[in-house]
Amino acid sequence: MSRLIWHAVSQGELATLLKDATLAGSRAVGTSTVYELNHGGQEILAVSLPDGQAVVVQLNIRPHILRRHVDPVNI
Repeated sequence: MSRLIWHAVSQGELATLLKDATLAGSRAVGTSTVYELNHGGQEILAVSLPDGQAVVVQLNIRPHILRRHVDPVNI
């Protein structure tokens, strides 16, 4: 199961993320704004906070573990 990870970013970093990502939707919630983004095929939620910072939330995608070992073929 994937877990959510989040980190605080500055408004400048949020502006760069908004410029580089595709905006799927946004909504004002009180004095904050929530952005639903797609960045490089990954869904991201970004929340702009009234104190000049922002929080970015995304899935922590774990790599698939190969469970079988396949011996190389010697030619």
